[in-house]
Amino acid sequence: MAGTGVALLTLLTACPRPYPPYVPPVTLNFQFPATPVTPDLRLAAFYFEQDSPGAEAKAKLLGTGYLSTYNTTTLSTGTISMDGSALNALKANAKCVLPFKGGETTGMQNVVVTPDTVKTCNVYFSLFRDTNGNSLPETTEELHRTHDLYSYASSAFTYSFTSPDSRSAETGSRVAGWSVVRHEVLQPSDTPNRFVVTMNSVPTADEAIAIRLHPDSDRLTSMGANGGLK
Repeated sequence: MAGTGVALLTLLTACPRPYPPYVPPVTLNFQFPATPVTPDLRLAAFYFEQDSPGAEAKAKLLGTGYLSTYNTTTLSTGTISMDGSALNALKANAKCVLPFKGGETTGMQNVVVTPDTVKTCNVYFSLFRDTNGNSLPETTEELHRTHDLYSYASSAFTYSFTSPDSRSAETGSRVAGWSVVRHEVLQPSDTPNRFVVTMNSVPTADEAIAIRLHPDSDRLTSMGANGGLK
């Protein structure tokens, strides 16, 4: 029996368990209005978890960004590198990956989602002053945010809906897996007080284009300074 134990130990030593494959991080760039530098200035990526349908959504930190604050009094750019393994774990998190229909479309009219069984999990971004030290943006701390997303979809899908007041019509197309989803709002000249919103996945090559952070605004009507992307 002793010989068998030694042989088994030798076999286990000779055949170590393989390491999980390396998953590279996803790095995104950000631009925002010039902001005074303070020790508590933070750029964060976060997501929400729900313990059950209809339960309160709780913010969870995914990662903090890099802000080059050395020898400067104001800042207008930053980067976030999201850990690849953490993103892999997040797309398997049943408290984040939830049905798109009835989730992101809650309260909207004329909702059409194809396929309507798709599930999504979104990562959000915020620039804020972390006055309470919990590394998550609170309403009173937030300086700038974006309506762009880093989003996981269980399958490729398309959707459309109209806002509760019928002033905005939104359409979107997302690819399966993770992608940057860009927010764009247009106001056609022939339909005053009507807005056309799109939320589409962008090609991987375009993910290097900086995401613009701005003061909080209505996602269904808010346009950039020159219209369109914000």
